[in-house]
Amino acid sequence: MGGSKTKLVWREIRSTVFTGAIVLAVYASVFFGILSTLPRMDEVEKLKLWANFPPRSLQSVGAVREVLIGYGAHYPVRVGALIALLYITMQTFMIPGTTSLNILAGAQYGWLVGFILVAFTSTLGSTSSYLLSWAVGRPLAQAVWPDRMEVFRNEVAARKNKLFNYMLFLRLTPLLPNIFINVASPIVGIPVHIFFLATLLGCAPNNFVAANAGARLGEIKSLSDLSDRRMLLLSGLVAVAALVPTLLTRNQQQTAAKGAAGDSKDKKE
Repeated sequence: MGGSKTKLVWREIRSTVFTGAIVLAVYASVFFGILSTLPRMDEVEKLKLWANFPPRSLQSVGAVREVLIGYGAHYPVRVGALIALLYITMQTFMIPGTTSLNILAGAQYGWLVGFILVAFTSTLGSTSSYLLSWAVGRPLAQAVWPDRMEVFRNEVAARKNKLFNYMLFLRLTPLLPNIFINVASPIVGIPVHIFFLATLLGCAPNNFVAANAGARLGEIKSLSDLSDRRMLLLSGLVAVAALVPTLLTRNQQQTAAKGAAGDSKDKKE
């Protein structure tokens, strides 16, 4: 019996990996399809772009921006679409480097347009990861995080009337890794519209800090300079505010339970 169950789990995990590979191939095909519509680059610029893309540091962000700045002026929609699609792909499969793309968007389009671009593409990427997990991710999630999945399921069930506040709190704080939230949310029953809106709003402070840093690229020396104390304080205050309704509801439920227990005791006496 145990052997049959193990074989079934591995079969489901292989199916998950295969489906993920198909989705990745589709994203890559669209990306290179858009890329093929742009004019051919100078060989030196092409080498410089591929050597630094996707950007992993401030230096590589600056190098990519130097190459794309001309293209961004003449083909803003297509260049923006490439950045957005790459961002969505990386977010879907939790590939590191999206912070540098946030900075690049701010450097390429300014803080406002860059912030709007990364706010929606990061949310779409997380939602894409959510949908992929909803379709085929359950066996992989249960295999990787069996205990954490059970705890998260219980936490969500206890807050079913305040799910948006709870999800917003999780997005604003580092209590749970984003990869776990994206993968586990559909499995434990968090609706997609709550997931989408909480992700859009909860990740906005970090996205704004990065896009704003890109707009003033010359003023920052390393990725650690992105830690804006005012934005961190704001994120903390919003996180607390998001959790208040949940705490109040729990306190009311405990008070009501104590009152009901007291009434029952009086009746027995």
